[in-house]
Amino acid sequence: MSLRYIVSLCFLLSLFPLTVNSQHLFGNPSCTDWQKLRLTDKITWLNAYLVPLNLTNVSRKKPRVDKFNQLKSLDTVVVYVDNFCTANANDYASAGAILFLDELTMENTSQ
Repeated sequence: MSLRYIVSLCFLLSLFPLTVNSQHLFGNPSCTDWQKLRLTDKITWLNAYLVPLNLTNVSRKKPRVDKFNQLKSLDTVVVYVDNFCTANANDYASAGAILFLDELTMENTSQ
């Protein structure tokens, strides 16, 4: 294969749109865009967004028990962010995801 052929092929392939809109998966989707995503895309985005945030705990105190790591699935997070976005259409999915993580990891100090 000649270099010219390879460059031409790459150029042609770049003209075709991708089936997955990666800006929704790895950016910060607005709540309006969040409502349009497929369930698998929501789970992928939440996993990519919350796992590192949970590990770093930059703005939160590290809980004694990692409740996020104990979740069986991210279905409850999807429902939480769906409800957040329904109530806050002008916000972003990340705000709902952070609220979920904060509520999940909040320590009960009344014990």
